[in-house]
Amino acid sequence: MNKHEIVRLVDRHAIVEGATDTPLQGLQLFRASSPVERLLGVYEPGICAIVQGSKRAYLNGTTRLYNESQYLCCTLPLPVEAEVVEASSEKPLLGFWLSLETHTMLETVMEIAALDSFHDSNPEVMPGLTVAEWDNGFTEALERMLALLDDPVALGVLGNGRIKELMFAVLRGKGGSSICQTFRGIQKISRALTFLRSHLYEPLSIDDLAKQAEMSRAVFHRRFKEITTYSPMQFIKLHRLNDASRLIARGTAVGEAAYRVGYSSQSQFSRDFSRHFGRSPRQWGRTIGSIGGDMLTLETLSTR
Repeated sequence: MNKHEIVRLVDRHAIVEGATDTPLQGLQLFRASSPVERLLGVYEPGICAIVQGSKRAYLNGTTRLYNESQYLCCTLPLPVEAEVVEASSEKPLLGFWLSLETHTMLETVMEIAALDSFHDSNPEVMPGLTVAEWDNGFTEALERMLALLDDPVALGVLGNGRIKELMFAVLRGKGGSSICQTFRGIQKISRALTFLRSHLYEPLSIDDLAKQAEMSRAVFHRRFKEITTYSPMQFIKLHRLNDASRLIARGTAVGEAAYRVGYSSQSQFSRDFSRHFGRSPRQWGRTIGSIGGDMLTLETLSTR
């Protein structure tokens, strides 16, 4: 069992730039043959590992580097900036994304979280984005799972079991506490986040979200920031700006993009956009739009 075989498997099955879906539920492979500039994206709940090359993720002033030595655990939908640091046509960035929101993954977490041996005695609230070190258990489980891509018959019989095996290794590592915390200790915040995502472009207040979490305004604000590192209003703004940036990159007019993500004032939208991205919406459209056919690759890699 070794990482060289893992790199070989991902390289063979990640057949296009950007993301490649696989027959394993929730598993995508990805590649990039050149560095990608720092872009804002929304990381969905999942496990992201780079098996060759390296990426950086930026969450509210904190930098997390992940490569073939450490992988990323994201337990909540978070607005994260990311960049591909190391990639070339001779040695492309290779990695995978495994969603935490599939039935098999949720079932595994619930089973393990119910065991006394996995109860976390540390009361500290962990952020929704953590980095965990690769260990032998993770490496072996990952290779066993990826090897199924070469054997369709074994994949059909053993697929869910190999996913559960990998998840078991993750839960025994540093990322395990963060994942179990999501399912045990922050269900109320998760409920508010689900509501937020469904009503993102509508007028929202902290009181609206606190009501969904069944918390007082003050307690909700404190707990939300502990877990996401952002205040609720910052979180909403970043999600809206992220969605607007994608619309503009695809050719949507600035005013239309602002309106579609919930801004009533185009001038306020432009100020917020420029403050966050370091360029005006129109400059963003010209710069990113010039990339053309590579836009899908950029979108994939900025959210993985």
